[in-house]
Amino acid sequence: MRNIETRHLRYFISVAEEGSIIAASRALNITQPALSRQIQDLEATIGAPLFERHAKGVQLTDAGTSLLHDAKQSLLQLEQARDRAYRIAQGQTGSFSLGIMPSYLASPVTLAILAHFREHNPEILLCIEPLLSLQQAQAIRGAELDGGIMAWRTPDDASLSGIALYRERFVLAVPAQHVAPAKRARRLADIAGERFVWFNREKSSAQHSLLIAACAKAGFTPHIVQIGTDTPTILGLVAAGMGCALVPASSQLHAPPTIAFIALADLTDGVDIEFVYSAAHRSPRVQRFIESVRHVTGTKAKRARGKA
Repeated sequence: MRNIETRHLRYFISVAEEGSIIAASRALNITQPALSRQIQDLEATIGAPLFERHAKGVQLTDAGTSLLHDAKQSLLQLEQARDRAYRIAQGQTGSFSLGIMPSYLASPVTLAILAHFREHNPEILLCIEPLLSLQQAQAIRGAELDGGIMAWRTPDDASLSGIALYRERFVLAVPAQHVAPAKRARRLADIAGERFVWFNREKSSAQHSLLIAACAKAGFTPHIVQIGTDTPTILGLVAAGMGCALVPASSQLHAPPTIAFIALADLTDGVDIEFVYSAAHRSPRVQRFIESVRHVTGTKAKRARGKA
């Protein structure tokens, strides 16, 4: 049995709707004999007559009536499938997987980027994965993430590119009921004798290294009593009275009232928060997210370097 081609279905639908091979041939801009042969080929393939021929035109048989409904549905589904494939290829639909450090999700810059992306790409499903910087970088290299918003300090890596979003500075977090000198601190040296909850060195190397260096510059080594893998965990330990902590300033936006934050005059260094993506495999959806990043920040992409 020969395969039915889409042209057979289009010709058949036209003849059925026009009620005449002559009229359909004019509408299709093909000769009447050629159209008649195509209809005969379709009937031979199906094994049943589709039309009753009369002097004034044609009329659908029962088989033809059934085929007409299915043919229209088939062509509609094919058109929809082609349209979906095109929109996916153009990055207009599908999904976009974005890794992000939980503490940076509340940043006004991050929120503005996400809002712009959603407004201009309503058919793209945005999937956000809360991951640390190291985990994000590994997932991007492994094509498990399309991109990530992170603070990272790794050696030069030609496989990644990044766009700077903003610089995240740090503040002192203490229990709200804290009565020790830390609550009155104005400089790093004022908290030299405090107990600290600290970032994990391996999983949050950027924050760990920057804050250790800042304390050393202020003349002391912090007394670390607890380790946290991310900012929400560290804030939870601070709220529980385990110690004080130096945390990203953006964490103040959604912190519980049991924590107080203090800006220290000499804690001025920060980490660069970037949107990072694969340098080799930039999909149309990644390009669309980059457009949102550029709209909000006005920056251009660059090859990712040893950043925080």
